[in-house]
Amino acid sequence: MNKLDEIDSKRGDAMKRRTVLLLMALPVLFSGCYQGYVKFKPPEPEFVQTPFLEEFMKKHKSPKVVLRVPDSELIIPQAEKHNLLYAAIEEEMIKAGFQVSDRALFKEILRRSDENMDYVEMSRRTQTDMILELVKLDTDVSYETNRYYTYEGEKKLFPQNESLKACGAKVTFRIILIEENKLAGSFTFHYAPCQDGCAAGVSPSGAYLKKEAPSFQDISYQTVEIDELEEFVKSAARQLIIHLESLRN
Repeated sequence: MNKLDEIDSKRGDAMKRRTVLLLMALPVLFSGCYQGYVKFKPPEPEFVQTPFLEEFMKKHKSPKVVLRVPDSELIIPQAEKHNLLYAAIEEEMIKAGFQVSDRALFKEILRRSDENMDYVEMSRRTQTDMILELVKLDTDVSYETNRYYTYEGEKKLFPQNESLKACGAKVTFRIILIEENKLAGSFTFHYAPCQDGCAAGVSPSGAYLKKEAPSFQDISYQTVEIDELEEFVKSAARQLIIHLESLRN
């Protein structure tokens, strides 16, 4: 065997070894790869209220309300996104027959008013009966599960103590009755991702969410997208309105 033949022989042996190793690895790789979907369920809404709120709703068929939002805390990075969400809440209130006051005008009237102005005078000057205060919108609520469902509907545990995390949200409102100078209630609503199911996979590197089966492209659930947030706050506002209207019965 000449030198060239010896080199070719060694290359051939090396390729055979790599092929054997790859074939040995494939069953391990594919046996560790699971496909199915996961679901997250949000907690039930949390309602805390006083008897004054029921009395108020029975007395006021079309309340004059203003949405008050945090001044010092930017709950979403871009200002235009703030306004989009605030406008979505106000839109739901208007649809339900509430008389929604202008936020900026309300704030300006308070800024120019005497610091000793009482709530009765505030109500008169601002033409507002109640304040709907957005206390906090938390967009970093973690959901985690160690279970998944096969496409045949069977519930299974992820192997090797794996778990899958995704990001949800939570919003809290307070209602202040201006004339009575009373905090009338606090209401918290929750948003969970993948409530209808998200495709999931498990590989040797861990569990992950996918865009759609059979694609294995990663999808990020590290933050809640703005369109999801908008739909969530609209839904929260609608649920709050339904609750308030039920107090009249």
